[in-house]
Amino acid sequence: MAQSSSPLISYWHPDITYDFTLRIGEEDYSTDLVRVEIRTSVTAPYQHIFLDVFMDPHDILLNELFGQQNIVLSIKLKGKIPEAFEPVDFLLMYIDIESDYMSGQKSHLSDQAERSITRFKTVCIGSYQTMSQMVNKIYFNKTPYDIITDILKSTRVTETKYDTAGRSTLAIDQLLIPPTTVYNVINYIDRTYGVFNGPMGLYTTFDNKIKIQNLNKKPNESEAFLLHILATDEDTSKVTGSTDPKVFYTKTPVKNSYKGNAVFSVEAPVIKYIVKPKDKLSQTLEVNLETIAKSYGIIEKNNPKIYNNKVAISTTNRIGIEKDQTGYDSDKTFINANLSQNIADMSTTIAEVSGNLPTLNLMEVGEHVKVISHSDGSIKLGGSYILKGSDIQFIRSRTWDSFARLYMTRTNVASQ
Repeated sequence: MAQSSSPLISYWHPDITYDFTLRIGEEDYSTDLVRVEIRTSVTAPYQHIFLDVFMDPHDILLNELFGQQNIVLSIKLKGKIPEAFEPVDFLLMYIDIESDYMSGQKSHLSDQAERSITRFKTVCIGSYQTMSQMVNKIYFNKTPYDIITDILKSTRVTETKYDTAGRSTLAIDQLLIPPTTVYNVINYIDRTYGVFNGPMGLYTTFDNKIKIQNLNKKPNESEAFLLHILATDEDTSKVTGSTDPKVFYTKTPVKNSYKGNAVFSVEAPVIKYIVKPKDKLSQTLEVNLETIAKSYGIIEKNNPKIYNNKVAISTTNRIGIEKDQTGYDSDKTFINANLSQNIADMSTTIAEVSGNLPTLNLMEVGEHVKVISHSDGSIKLGGSYILKGSDIQFIRSRTWDSFARLYMTRTNVASQ
C-alpha cells in the first residue's frame, strides 16, 4: 500500500459526524486530537494507526510518555440512526513518536504551552501479541489446517476465521518449527506446502480476530461492498443519498494499473519445478502460468481472459526453472499457492471515497468488492475485486471529515 498520508478530497455530508475519545495513560487528549489514519492490508499482520495530536511536546518528557502507557482510541459514527453504528474501540501501543520542540526560555514554566503536531505511530496490542508470539513445536502427520489452528490455541486470539473452500488436505509427515513467530510460521507453511489452492490473505483485526482467507474464492461470494464510479452528467442522488453501509461512491479520478507482461516475463509462461519427493530421487512438475491464473487467481468471471504478449513472451522461448522447493508427494498445492500469490494483483484499481464511511466496514479487507462504473468510457473497470487494503483518514476542522483510499486487486484486467 502507498505510504502517503496526504489529505484526500472530501465531500461535506450533513448527516454524518464522528465522536473521538483518546486517552494516553491517565491523560485525556480527546480535544487535542486533529487527525486519525487507519491502514489495513491483507499483506500486513496487523493494522497501523497514526494519531496527530496538537499538544505541547514537553508533556511527553514531563509525563514520561515513552511507550509504557496504553493508548485507548474510541471512534463513534453518528448518523440519522445513531444506534445503528456501534463505537469502535482500539487498545494501542505506540511504536514511534515524532515531535517538534521549539526554542524557548531556559526555565520552562508548567503553564507555558508551546503546541505543535505530535504524531503517534501505533499498533493494536492484542493483534501484535498474537502475531509476534513465539512458537517452537514439532508435528507429525498433520495438515496445514491442523497445525495452524493448534498453534493459534496458545495465543490470545479471540476468534479464528479460516476459510474452508480450497483448503489444503495434504498430511505432512513431520514438521519441526524452530523458535519463530506465529506470523512467520503461517507464511512458511504457505510457501512450503500451501495453505490454500489460491492466494492466502492473513491479518488480525483491531479486536484480535485472525483471518486466514482464500482470496481465490472471494469473487464467487456475495459482495461485501458496492463501489459506484459516478459519471459527471447524471443524477447521482440515489447513490449519494443511500444509507446502506455497504454502498460507497467516488467522484474523483480512479487509478488503474495492469502488469500482465511484467508478471509473465518474470514468472515465465511455463514453469518447471524440479522437486525431491520422499520416495523418489527427483521429479519435475510442469505448470502453465495462464492456467494457474484462471484457476487460482482472483478472477472477474464475466471475462476470465488473461492479457499478455504471447509472441514476445512465448511458451517455447521463456521457460522458468525452480529447484529450491523440495516438493511433497507430487502435491501441487504449494505451486498453486505461490504462483497465485504472485499474480493475484496483476490488475490494481485505487479509488478515493468519502461521505458515509462506517469504519468497521472499510477495515474488512480481503473481501469481495463489486465496482459499478457509470461512465461508458471506463465500464471495463467494473466487476469483481478483492479489497487488498484500505487507508481511512479523519481530519478535524470545524467538524470531522472522513475519506479513504481503497486498494482493490484482481488477476484479470477488465469485465465485459
